[in-house]
Amino acid sequence: MNRHKGFTLIELMVTVAMVAILASIAIPSYRQYAIRNAESQVQAKMKQLEIELNRWRATALTYKGFLPKKIASDGTTSYGYDETDNKTIYVPANSTSSNYQYKILLVDGDNTANSLVRSRSTTTLTNADLVTGRSWVMYATPNPTKFNDAHKILLTSSGTQCKTKNSDSSVTIASTNCGTYSETW
Repeated sequence: MNRHKGFTLIELMVTVAMVAILASIAIPSYRQYAIRNAESQVQAKMKQLEIELNRWRATALTYKGFLPKKIASDGTTSYGYDETDNKTIYVPANSTSSNYQYKILLVDGDNTANSLVRSRSTTTLTNADLVTGRSWVMYATPNPTKFNDAHKILLTSSGTQCKTKNSDSSVTIASTNCGTYSETW
C-alpha cells in the first residue's frame, strides 16, 4: 500500500485563511503602535527643547539666539537646526527632510515668520531683531508620506500644549489657543 504524504488543498486553504485573518488584525494594530511611538518621541523632544529654552533664557534673559543641542550618531555634540532656515528640527535625531517622522518648527512667539536666531545679514539691528526672543512657539507636523493619521502638536512658552488630528486645520503655528477639536497632552 502506497501512502501519500503531504497536505491536502483544503488544509492549505484553511491555513492561508487563518494567516490572512491574523494579518488583518495585526497590521492595523502595528500601524497605530508606530504612530503612538512617533508622537511620544516628538513630545519628548519638544519637552527637552522647552527645558533647553528655559535654561537659555535663564542665562541670556531672552530666547533670542537659541540653538538646539544636536547629538550625532557618533556621539559628538553640536548646536544648530537641521535646516538653514534656523527653524526646523527633525525627529528622530539624525533624520533628514526625506526620512523624518515629525518636523518641529521652533519660531518666535510674537512673529511666527521669524526664527529665534538673529539675522546676521547686516551689522545693524532690525526691528525684528529687537523684538525677537520674548516668547517661542513649537509646532510639530507628521511626515505626510508616513503618518497621515498622526496628530499635529503645539507647545508655546505661555503654556499652551495641545494636539489635533492631522486633518484638522483649527490649530496652526500661529494659534494662541488649542481650538475646539484638540486635546491636551
